[in-house]
Amino acid sequence: MFDALAELGGDRSNLRLFDHQAPELLAYSTILMARGHDEDLRLVEGVYEWQDAPLIFLVDGDRLSDDFKRLKRVRRILAMRGDAPYLGVIYPGKLDVYRIALDSHSLNKARVDTGVADDERWLTFARLGNLRPAAEINDRTWITGVILKLLDQAISSLKTDGDLSGEDAISLVGRALFMRFLADRALLPPTKDIIGDALVSDGAVTEEHELFDRPDLVRLSSAWLDKTFNGDLLPLSDAVFPKLTVEACHVLGNVLRRAEGGQLLLGWKERWDNLDFSHIPVGVLSQAYEYYLRKHSPKQQQQEGGYYTPHPIANLMISAAFRGLDAQGISAAARILDPAAGAGVFLLAAFRELVAARWRSEGQRPDTVALREILHKQVRGFDINEAALRFCALGLYLLSIELDPNPRPVDKLHFDDLRNVVLHRPVDTTDEGRPEAKQLGSLGPLIGAEHDGQYDLVIGNPPWASATGLEDWNLLLAEIHTIARSRLGVDTAAPPLPNAVLDLPFVWRAMRWAKPNAQIVFALHARVLFQQGDGMPLARQSLLEAIDVTSIINGSELRQTKVWPSISAPFCLLFAVNRPAHTASGFRMLTPRYEKSFNNAGVLRVDPTNAYVVRPRDLRERPETLKILFRGSAADLSLIDRVRRGNFTTLGHYWSKLGAGQLANGNGYQSLRPSSKKHDNGEVGEDAADLYQIPHLDKEEQRPLVVDVMSLPPFQTPRLHRTRRREIYTGPLLLIHQSPPADLQRIQMSVCDDDVVYNESWYGYSAKGVSNAPILIRYLALLLGSRTALWMSLITSGKFGFERDVIEKSIVEEIAIPPFEALGQDRVQEAEDLFARLKKEGGEVWPEIDAWVAKLYGLGERDLTVINDTLRFNLPYSANREMAQSVPSTDQIEIYCRTLETELARFAQRFQCKVRVDPVHDRGSSPWQALHVVACRDGEAEDRAKVLIPDVRALTAVADRMSATEIILNEGDQRLAVMLLAQSRFWSETQARLAAQRIIWTRPELFRERPSA
Repeated sequence: MFDALAELGGDRSNLRLFDHQAPELLAYSTILMARGHDEDLRLVEGVYEWQDAPLIFLVDGDRLSDDFKRLKRVRRILAMRGDAPYLGVIYPGKLDVYRIALDSHSLNKARVDTGVADDERWLTFARLGNLRPAAEINDRTWITGVILKLLDQAISSLKTDGDLSGEDAISLVGRALFMRFLADRALLPPTKDIIGDALVSDGAVTEEHELFDRPDLVRLSSAWLDKTFNGDLLPLSDAVFPKLTVEACHVLGNVLRRAEGGQLLLGWKERWDNLDFSHIPVGVLSQAYEYYLRKHSPKQQQQEGGYYTPHPIANLMISAAFRGLDAQGISAAARILDPAAGAGVFLLAAFRELVAARWRSEGQRPDTVALREILHKQVRGFDINEAALRFCALGLYLLSIELDPNPRPVDKLHFDDLRNVVLHRPVDTTDEGRPEAKQLGSLGPLIGAEHDGQYDLVIGNPPWASATGLEDWNLLLAEIHTIARSRLGVDTAAPPLPNAVLDLPFVWRAMRWAKPNAQIVFALHARVLFQQGDGMPLARQSLLEAIDVTSIINGSELRQTKVWPSISAPFCLLFAVNRPAHTASGFRMLTPRYEKSFNNAGVLRVDPTNAYVVRPRDLRERPETLKILFRGSAADLSLIDRVRRGNFTTLGHYWSKLGAGQLANGNGYQSLRPSSKKHDNGEVGEDAADLYQIPHLDKEEQRPLVVDVMSLPPFQTPRLHRTRRREIYTGPLLLIHQSPPADLQRIQMSVCDDDVVYNESWYGYSAKGVSNAPILIRYLALLLGSRTALWMSLITSGKFGFERDVIEKSIVEEIAIPPFEALGQDRVQEAEDLFARLKKEGGEVWPEIDAWVAKLYGLGERDLTVINDTLRFNLPYSANREMAQSVPSTDQIEIYCRTLETELARFAQRFQCKVRVDPVHDRGSSPWQALHVVACRDGEAEDRAKVLIPDVRALTAVADRMSATEIILNEGDQRLAVMLLAQSRFWSETQARLAAQRIIWTRPELFRERPSA
């Protein structure tokens, strides 16, 4: 298989073979266990991983012998796992690929076109890993979505038809599901040992799948579960069994029943009998259950700010953290804490990694006793949600069974109660009138000092809520201030927690829970990186100085994708060492970019080679640094610094100073809405009589450059939700639309010399009383409508291009502008002429205006290239996102090569050296494009026809192994091979200039004269 793998471009180090037990295979323990007795699963030789996650399960084609009925069953079994997207049948020099999914498709329909020709088979694994053809996650055919639907149906049925409370319905379905889990893995004892001899002997029940068919059987089965698992399972109230009917039990029986009879006729994907829990990993069950809790408790979710964490993200965080523990040599004995455990996705992943680490350390697989020791001594979790915490316990029980090399009989496993040992619920239950969401939970005094300094890794996804109105908030502020003073000095002011956010306090509190120099890893709301108002810059700075952050993965561009489904909030992953930052501290910020097919498969590209190193002191000097590097590049960072060194002011400051604070400006009116104030006389909203009969800019699509009030209807609406001040509608007016049109990709401006009424879609600036007001507002319209203004908003705003796609008024007012009064008469005349031409000739004049505005800022043609490249590929609109990931054209590649060559040649002249840059034209179907860089001296040959990369395959393998976007390798004397991901965002002129800088800084020997032989 190794030879066949190499022919297809596979990397042997990524292959995990199933022919023997190993710590690296614990994630596949269900397959390994089943292969002992399942002939079909023995066909699965191993799995190929990409970026430490399963990509494709591999079947030996010779052993399959064209028995596709067996292959179809294997495909169905592997779909129960919900991890790898592909199943491959491998032959010498050939790989047949099938999409893994829970569907009834024929193998022909499930077959995946990898997009490689016969002479390009060596690109097969590269395309599967980087492009993910036909791998989009579909909730209707992906195991987590299927289980969620079934849970939803069963629980909803018990609530509506069985008149049970939501908590009791959840508990009953969870117990039935647990029993099904044990039954499918052949772990249940004889039926009589569960419900007693009497019921079995009189023929009342004989099969495992009947154990929840009647109320008396549910009671007896539940009693057995409570006894075996010490009552630390899903709770049931005293009201359950009196209400439980035979009809309600039918729903529970369906959970256990694998036979066809008695099932709801809902199609296979929604049928319990088509699932096999001997192959469904515990984590899938945990995620589906937590997803259900969040889906059906939206108010509680809003209060607690919790979001379930997808397994790929949790596994990425755990995997990265354990590499650090391995480097310290402590992974086998590490103690792990998740202070916001939820249903246990992080604890389950950490438990598995701890078992693997113990196995590697001791040279033998941990047995039942060792598994209990790891669970009880090395794993800890806190959470205030009772249902989630009990399901977390259930998951840990099940995973202990899954990881046990000899789990039978189940009775001998004997779990001790996890409560107040492994799992803690920090809620004051004595105060019955106080809701859980109002308590401090893990952040409060109910988590005592016995946990301080105890953990080698604190990891999790804490609540992201803000403005939750938690009681005792002052206690938390005092606690954080104490921690900050111990880290940053006794004179340190209390770090702010803007808008009472919940995730930042968890990071501060983790500094006490973690040992010195231990790891702290959290998934956080990305506002901590980019928000600029409400005290967040100081909050961010304090945090980054109190803890030594090593890496940040900025997932903001992946929001609303299947990387993290069902959330619209931008997120980031923070990795840190528990010690204060020092003068040499710096962290790498990685921003995975939007890649449609890749992200739709639930995958993100983590490319450590494409990261910026940021120092905490950089943020102190320039708080917007992280936003600039997110939406721009190092070139934008340099450019914005140059702009800010100029003699400019912000629009907000300029407008305030211009009118001595008296010039009116603001948002337009708001129409009536359900929340409008209701008065005692029965009227609703505010009286709009002051605006009556004024020309009305009433249509969203009306965005003229110059508003002709004669063509507008009069305003005739009697009442509004909010009228605003009359003065903001007084001409002359500069009107700014809050939503930059995606097709224009510039802030939309209008001017009006007369009074006009406009709605909240516009921001208005009235220049009434200012000298030269008509010329002033036209000048500002040119300035703020330029590409430079939109660029400044994109890279510095704390909201635009981060969590919102509109330009807020506060953002506009932060744009740096050259004051009108500082212009010479020639410049004023140019502004008038350009505006007149814009009005007459339309948008074709904008490029000329952009160049004129750039000169006002002291910027040149190269600077405009940076601005245009940043806007073209990094604006948050769909057209820009699609363009950024499109395959670069031949012209783009040629311009990139010539730009790179020119930049390198300038440096090479110092060494009397010439440089050539040439693309490898026959890219074929590769996800990458290769370049060749050659330095030669006067008199040396310059035969371009001989410029070839000798082993593009080897370079492709390196790029694929690193999930890289750029690879640069020495190819010999004064030769470099460069491999770039074939996406247009990496092929701009700006990126070529940045690449030249990297080559000059890291490989200066390329240009130096070789020593004589």
